[in-house]
Amino acid sequence: MPGLVGIVSRYNDSIDIKDLLLDMCQVIQHEKWYKTDTFIDKTLGLGRVHLGIFNPESQPIFNQDKTLCIIMEGEIYNYQNMKEECIAKGKKFYFNNDPELILHLYEEYGTDFVHKLNGFFTLAIWNEKTQKLLIVNDRYGFRPLYYTEYNGYLLFGSEIKAILQDKTKKKNVDDRSVADFFSFGYILGNKTFFQGIKLLPPASILTYNEGNISIDQYWDLEFNEEYSDQSEEYYVEKLSKLILQAVERQMKGKHRFGVPLTGGLDSRTIAASIDKKYYPIHTFTFGKPDCDDAGFAYMLSKKLGTTHHFYEFEPAHLASYAEKVVYLTDGMKNCVHAHIYNILDGIHQNVDVIFDGIQGLRFVTPGSELYGADDAEIFSDLFNPLKNIDQFFSDSYYLKIQQYLNHFSDDILINSDINLPFNRYNYYFLKQRKRRFSIFGPIILRTKVETRFPFYENEIMDFILTVPPVLRVNDYLFKKTIITLFPHLLTVPYQKTGLPLNAGNLNLKAHEKIERVKALINSGVRRTIGYESVFKDHSNYADYNNWMRNDKKLREYIYDILLDNRTLERPYFNQEYIKKIIDLHMSGKKNNFELIGRLLTFELWNRQFIDK
Repeated sequence: MPGLVGIVSRYNDSIDIKDLLLDMCQVIQHEKWYKTDTFIDKTLGLGRVHLGIFNPESQPIFNQDKTLCIIMEGEIYNYQNMKEECIAKGKKFYFNNDPELILHLYEEYGTDFVHKLNGFFTLAIWNEKTQKLLIVNDRYGFRPLYYTEYNGYLLFGSEIKAILQDKTKKKNVDDRSVADFFSFGYILGNKTFFQGIKLLPPASILTYNEGNISIDQYWDLEFNEEYSDQSEEYYVEKLSKLILQAVERQMKGKHRFGVPLTGGLDSRTIAASIDKKYYPIHTFTFGKPDCDDAGFAYMLSKKLGTTHHFYEFEPAHLASYAEKVVYLTDGMKNCVHAHIYNILDGIHQNVDVIFDGIQGLRFVTPGSELYGADDAEIFSDLFNPLKNIDQFFSDSYYLKIQQYLNHFSDDILINSDINLPFNRYNYYFLKQRKRRFSIFGPIILRTKVETRFPFYENEIMDFILTVPPVLRVNDYLFKKTIITLFPHLLTVPYQKTGLPLNAGNLNLKAHEKIERVKALINSGVRRTIGYESVFKDHSNYADYNNWMRNDKKLREYIYDILLDNRTLERPYFNQEYIKKIIDLHMSGKKNNFELIGRLLTFELWNRQFIDK
């Protein structure tokens, strides 16, 4: 993902800033058409690699007396209001872009400027007089930035590989992160696969001055658990207004806009909220031709009048792009979940900006069974740790990481004011799974196009935090809002149930029972005669379980990587157990595609980041 890079040294001669900054920029320039801005001054090097879509003007931008400068990636959505406020205070504008505005706000309000911003961004401000660097990100950390302090200087970058361009830094593997990745499928907290390289926490102000790092958190999820006695209609009306307002506010700029469209709730809501004056709007769907998403998205596009594109997802595609997505995500995204890479070129040909829901209004909707759960139950439900993990690793490596497996919650800090288990679940979900797993889809997208997240605008999130849990269970409020706003879409089924959104409880329960019976029959058939299923699964856009078994190219790719001596001789795993996992899957006795994906990803990461 293009973004920011930087170096701050305590001493003029401790590092060759010019050459290192160039290397850091080049390694995240994944396309020849990317634009690059750099600035070097004594002990400082700043760089921005970007697509030329948001704030395309050259950076850094300086204040009037050249004592402050800023580089930024991302954007804010309340620019005009803030600009008028600055003009009223005598500020002058020459570039009329976000970083110029933010620099004015910093001059006026100091670090409190961040409370005035509504957007998704990472920025760095350098003070020449005090030799102090500030790095600030948005509330959710949706534009990741990694950093390390080493040998008297600070390095930071939007990709870890930028930091690794400093060849003097040792590449020591972080064992806690390895334990996380195989236990949960992603890394918890702010760790990375490398010791000493950390992810900047969300809503952070990092200050680096005279070799000292401090990080202050300026915002957190604060649920208002003294819920007001408002009617259901009040919440539906309020949320409806905020959704339309957020989408309208983000339809700024002379860009080509698109929406990844599925049979889910998020994408249909965003697509339907876009005013016809902004058309043509492109929508994109990928998957198996007979999957529910393909059919339901087509129905939605017809009703909305979008220019729709469907891309068939074929079994062999994974083998063709696995290495690339592992490289782009620094190995932290299981390659079997990086399907969006396969249609990037098609998206890039048609649009500049993608509107992504990433479950924005659904991050607060677990089932009611979690009303009284303790943290142990919440962790089990949310993180779903791998079973039999003691057999998975070699004896020596298991002894090394066992303590981490038993204390993974140490990496998960929570706002102590959140009392309701239901809300604690939501807190963990956004701070961990969303930020360390779901966000890699948009990260991959941003290698070709820009992204916007309407459901995470400040006003929407602040409102959601006031909604009583009874209205958030199982998407209740979200569904009610969609039904109210877009009654013409009611006939298009919801992918999760295969039924219209206004289906009654009896229909939903009957559907669930039928699906459970189908699953039991398929499981019995698989155990007795192999992997063939009586009932085809149309709910998923991919079928990795069967694709890994039946597609020759993909199966051979898996064998070539995972059963190669180079892989098996690494110190991490129990060789025989890894072979057993693969054999059980290929014979149809167990479905292990998720675990095979983690193994593939980790091995490819080792080859690209450690072996080289």
